[in-house]
Amino acid sequence: MRGCLSVIVIAALFIFGAIWFGGPPLAGTVVQATLTGSGFTAAETDVDVDADPPLTLVAGRADRITIHATDVLWHGLQAGTMTLAIDDVDLFARTAGHVEGSFEDVELRTESGSAIPVTIAIDGPANGAETTIRVARATMERLALAAFEEQFNTKADHVALVAPNEVRFRIGEQTVGAKLELSEDGVVTAKSALGTVRLVAADPAFPIELSGLAVADDGLSIEGLMDVASLLR
Repeated sequence: MRGCLSVIVIAALFIFGAIWFGGPPLAGTVVQATLTGSGFTAAETDVDVDADPPLTLVAGRADRITIHATDVLWHGLQAGTMTLAIDDVDLFARTAGHVEGSFEDVELRTESGSAIPVTIAIDGPANGAETTIRVARATMERLALAAFEEQFNTKADHVALVAPNEVRFRIGEQTVGAKLELSEDGVVTAKSALGTVRLVAADPAFPIELSGLAVADDGLSIEGLMDVASLLR
């Protein structure tokens, strides 16, 4: 009887130790498999899982999952690097509480079919995190200038973003102001007395619900909400 009890105790300790020390790496493997199943691809992916105590991983619970990846393609979004920290995660139900992170060197398609680099920052509830797409001032001004010239067959001498939501073109001694707006289908447009120019849009395959825009010192900020939780399902 004692021998049997000893075997049970040793087995329990072994299982306890395996979960305590091996649980986070195993959970990381599960997360990577979940990402792959959601259509996520990357050149390199590192997943760190934190759970205190680690035994909560038995129930699929993790305090935080941190994902670092490079050369990412995910639901129509291409990014050079991605960093996401997801809190209060249920691995079995595939739900989460809070998420924060960024996508760097993202390729955003313009209306002309070319791509421009932007960054995306997110912070908030996993099913509706506040999201900001930032387009550098020089990039946005160059895009607006090219679109203006193509649309109206008129070469502008200078272009400048002006807060809170305007882009101004100088043609000789004349200045043409265009109001930057976000259309219902998520396209950034420049509306002037000459007409409306479509500039850039987020890929509709990515779950970002855009809501507004504003010109800042460093460029254009496009605001919205992202459902990160839906990406994991």
